[in-house]
This record gives sequence, C-alpha cells and structure tokens, in this order.
Amino acid sequence: MPPRLTELRRRFLQILARLTHDLGRPPSSAELAHAIGITDATLSRHLKVLSELGYVTRPSPRGGLQLTAKALQIVQVGYPVYGQIAAGPPILADQPPEQIVTNLEAFLGLHQGDFLLRVAGESMKGIGVMDGDYVAVRPTAEVQDGEVAVVLLPGENTATLKRIYRFGDEVTLMSENPDMPRMTFPAADVRVQGRMVARFGHAAPRVSARR
Repeated sequence: MPPRLTELRRRFLQILARLTHDLGRPPSSAELAHAIGITDATLSRHLKVLSELGYVTRPSPRGGLQLTAKALQIVQVGYPVYGQIAAGPPILADQPPEQIVTNLEAFLGLHQGDFLLRVAGESMKGIGVMDGDYVAVRPTAEVQDGEVAVVLLPGENTATLKRIYRFGDEVTLMSENPDMPRMTFPAADVRVQGRMVARFGHAAPRVSARR
C-alpha cells in the first residue's frame, strides 16, 4: 500500500506549523519530536513519508524542517496569495495560490519595536493614507528629507504624520493634501518620533447603491 497522509501525519504538520511560528524559524527534527512527544526514530519514519508526499522539505542537511505550499494549504495555516487582481481589464479569478504567507510581520517588512497608529484626518490622503487607516511606525529620531514621519509638534502634546524637510535651522512639515497648509518650525523645537513604514487600509470605503 503506498504511503498516504494519515490523520496522525496531518497532526504532525499542524504541530510543525505552530512550532515554526512560535520559534520564528524552521525547527529541527529533535525540536519537532520533543513538541510532538515521540522519539527521533519514530519521527524520522514519518518525515520520510511526508517528504515523499511533498509536504515537508529540508533545504540543507542541517537546516530546519519546512512545510511546502502544498502542506500549508492542507493545514490551513497562513494567508494565501492568489497573484494579481485586476484594477483595469479583468484577470481570470480561478487560479491557485502563488504562495502562503505565514508571517505577516516579515511579509510586510515590520521589525521588532515597530508600532501602529490610527490616522485621524485626511492630510496624507495623497499617498493613500485615509482617515481611519493604520500606519506602522519604526521608532527613530532621524529621518531623511521627504520621508513621512511622526513628529511631535512644538509646544503641544500632540503628534502629526507629515513629510518632513529641513531648510537650514528650520523644519517644514508638508501634507499630501493641497487643502492643508504646510507648517514650519525652528529645527531645535521639532522632535521626530518615528518613520512610517507601512499602511493598512481599515477605513470603510464609501459604496454607492446600484440597482
């Protein structure tokens, strides 16, 4: 009888997926065996079958165990990426996923220490940052001219999200909305709290009723 994906082996895949997430890296065979509660020898036999079936791979002899895209679909872990969606001419919607994203932080380029802020207002709508969206911010006191930064306003206990430019001993904060005026302050009075590194569109879109 040819090898098959039994319920026990499916469970091993689920534990491997959870362990990979918890460790932040592919686990070793010994780590997986310990998490499951079986001996290395017993796990080795199952891994041989799972590898032959195309569910588990080990990129190098000493590398960690990794689930293939086929396995990730089976254990329903992560977020499938189904390629492109048309904003112009239609694209065929019936297509298999190109990859499975199991770590959104890594996929979005987020780092330890980054934090989220909810946007209030429309001063940055020109770059797609809308009222109600969330932005990911990387803490830093130094940003390059033209970068979008979180800036503590002088004399106020409030911060704002703006493009920042330095001109001599002055700093200018610019919106991405022509209706919003630029703001200029002495450079010594401006404190940068972080740089915007990502945006998440949680604002509810306005939908017009159609009959």
